[in-house]
Amino acid sequence: MVDAKPWLDPNAQAGSYALGLLGLEERKLLYQLVRYTYTGEGAVVDLGSFCGASTCCLAAGLRDNPRAVGRHVDAYDSFIASEPYLVGFIREQFGESIEMGQSFAATFRRATAEFADFIDVHAGDLLEQSWPPDKPIEVLFVDVAKTLALSGKVLTEFFPHLTPGRSIVIHQDFYHPTAFYLPVVMDFLMDHFTIIEACRDWSVVFRLEKRIPQEKLQIASQYKFSFAQQQAALRRMMRRVGIPGSDYLRLSECAAIGTHFGEQQFRSALSAAIRRSRLETDHVWSDGLAWCNDFKASRIRARLYGAASSMPPPTSADKAHLRLSAILSDVAERIMPGVRPRFTG
Repeated sequence: MVDAKPWLDPNAQAGSYALGLLGLEERKLLYQLVRYTYTGEGAVVDLGSFCGASTCCLAAGLRDNPRAVGRHVDAYDSFIASEPYLVGFIREQFGESIEMGQSFAATFRRATAEFADFIDVHAGDLLEQSWPPDKPIEVLFVDVAKTLALSGKVLTEFFPHLTPGRSIVIHQDFYHPTAFYLPVVMDFLMDHFTIIEACRDWSVVFRLEKRIPQEKLQIASQYKFSFAQQQAALRRMMRRVGIPGSDYLRLSECAAIGTHFGEQQFRSALSAAIRRSRLETDHVWSDGLAWCNDFKASRIRARLYGAASSMPPPTSADKAHLRLSAILSDVAERIMPGVRPRFTG
């Protein structure tokens, strides 16, 4: 049934329009997946519930799916306003007074009250959470992998419980420039997945086809890929997702370059990405560009690694690879404007 893509039906519903940071197409995706493709044989897990928009869409799907009787959404979040944009959203959209570091758990409870009977809440730092060893996961929505440590936790704690041929993974931040490591990791694991949906707002949907060895998940979770490996992975993923996702990933490549080499290299790469894109009116592209306008390499390094100084400095091989890549890109643009070279390192 997942191959039928019910979320693409012109009359597809979203199940819930609760306040949150999800796009309409992502809401339809979550609801329709659980309403029509979920078999009830595994858990539905929401990693990064925030104020409950994703949780409500998933829960509405359970409510309306006759095969989901007795099932719940396992909703995970710290429910702590740890970023300025979270504080701003709660103040503006919910009209509530909240400061950095305060809990918004009560806001989540109120926002999801309609579906309370379909939700099991797991509050706290995900790095300290665990998943039952004998409980398979059928639908895994990932909106919590904001750092390399959290991404690694998702890979080692939740991915081992996916069922080949059945389990679905939705990466909500897949096209966010600051999360360039997500397409890199999924490229590393693509021998085990197929892409079911390449672009629903910021989200990409994968189906597990064959089990992933634990040692491979450990390698992915440690994220010790060289810059050349990361850039090659991003460009392979660009070809897999097609338009418009490939243009979104150009911004991710820019962010990877800037994070490794600094603002000057970032701005140069961004100028080239903008010249090649034809997505001026696309909202994901526009939002990505808005984020890029405020790019700070040290801030991204600190966010990903816990401290900017913890990020390994680029090696001489990395620097040589960037120079060669830039030369090839420049030559390709001069010969065939708008065409991305197939250089993979």
